[in-house]
Amino acid sequence: MYDLIIIGGGPAAISAGIYAARKKLKTILICQDWGGQAALASWVENYPGFEHITGLDLVNKMVNQLKKNELEIKTGLKAKEISLAVDLVRVKTESGSYQSRAVIIATGCLPKKLGLPSEEKFIGQGISYCATCDAPIFKNKKVAVIGGGNAGLGTAFQLTAYASKIYLLEFLPQLTGDKYFQEKISQNPKIKILTNVLIKEIRGEQLVNGLVYQERSSKKVKEITLEGIFITIGLIANSSLVKDVVELNKEGEIKIDSQNRTSQANIFAAGDVTDVSHKQIVVGAGEGAKAAFSAYQYLCQQ
Repeated sequence: MYDLIIIGGGPAAISAGIYAARKKLKTILICQDWGGQAALASWVENYPGFEHITGLDLVNKMVNQLKKNELEIKTGLKAKEISLAVDLVRVKTESGSYQSRAVIIATGCLPKKLGLPSEEKFIGQGISYCATCDAPIFKNKKVAVIGGGNAGLGTAFQLTAYASKIYLLEFLPQLTGDKYFQEKISQNPKIKILTNVLIKEIRGEQLVNGLVYQERSSKKVKEITLEGIFITIGLIANSSLVKDVVELNKEGEIKIDSQNRTSQANIFAAGDVTDVSHKQIVVGAGEGAKAAFSAYQYLCQQ
């Protein structure tokens, strides 16, 4: 029996683990892997204390700090089901069940998909959602990045170290990422920006070899010959684990109050899986700490 179970491996979960351990709660952290979306960031330049660091390096520093605290950690393990008993929460995993008096859900987000018929076919065969993972595969090749927000701009910039040509496609009439990123992108000769376009089709046989898009203003349909496509059109909350346990908003995010409390008294939530307004690494870390404090206060009152 544990005081607290933390589910997740990103900044929110790691921060919650550090603070829970410092409060001397009997804690177990369960995650499939470390880092979440933070580990996929090519460069992080807005986390206090680090002027310039990769997302993966930042996450590794967090994990190393976490492991210096007294708590149990189970990695490579997926939480499959949460059920409630009287004053207890039971978390079922692939290899067994764990019980605790409280739980913090910090399961983050998953990448949104385009929803095209050929998308699933080409995942891993030219389609990627992670430049940090797959950029080196496309050395000296032509690629497309779909999405003009910060994730898309960061992906395009990261790919300039590998790809010979990068097409950056955005549905809206203009890019939506930070002006700082937009300036860096516009100055790079490898990157061609195509805005106000609709992706119609991904082509290929065994591997991706082309992308078809429509200019939304002229209705003209055009095709790009390429070998890779990186899809960065946003994220969806990874909340399916608790969809029947706590209240979600219409976007599928866990609804929390200012103390990270959910609609269930002994379940707390933190980070990108919640309806917190800003999805940033520093915000997730802060929210994880808050969730741990709130869980501690709850447990002290029981």
